[in-house]
Amino acid sequence: MIAKLRGIIDFIGENHTIIDISGVGYLVHCPSKVINKLSPIGQIDELLIETIVREDQFTLYGFKDEKEKYWFNLLLKVQSIGAKTAINGLSVLSVEELEMAIISEDSDALTRIAGIGKKGALRICAELKDKTFNIPNIIDDGNSNNLMQDAISGLIGLGYGQSEAYSTIAKIDVGDGDKKLEDILQSALKILSEKKQ
Repeated sequence: MIAKLRGIIDFIGENHTIIDISGVGYLVHCPSKVINKLSPIGQIDELLIETIVREDQFTLYGFKDEKEKYWFNLLLKVQSIGAKTAINGLSVLSVEELEMAIISEDSDALTRIAGIGKKGALRICAELKDKTFNIPNIIDDGNSNNLMQDAISGLIGLGYGQSEAYSTIAKIDVGDGDKKLEDILQSALKILSEKKQ
């Protein structure tokens, strides 16, 4: 199986790219967020690959990091979700947004994914909610994600449950890491106190 491709970007489409390796062009389907991060045509780039083999098809799916690839495979485990819908999901929502939507059971966020209706969104939440807590923190995704994790840990340290902490932080716009942890926790505690009233 192909696990990684490194070569010259030969073509960039809306949801796929062609990577030229020693004169052979590999067509790789990618989420739009991955397409937007690719090097310009003619330059070298690298993609992590998930290979799916069917009776009549051999398809490559490309990702920029292990966490995207992990989530692609996780979504495929949900009943009636195929590779195309999983790619759509990672095109519309970042890994963090997807995880937060599932943990907070935000079905409205999940219905933004092409091919996912209300029932499908609820199924994703039901089948993956318990698994999201065990997702490995494979990579560091930047300041905003670190702040979210720190804020969640802070709430758990104050005695709130993991699910409640996740769903509360998911409602707060942490920006691009420009907010302070104290401000985020203050906003979270305000939301939690309003829920009790």
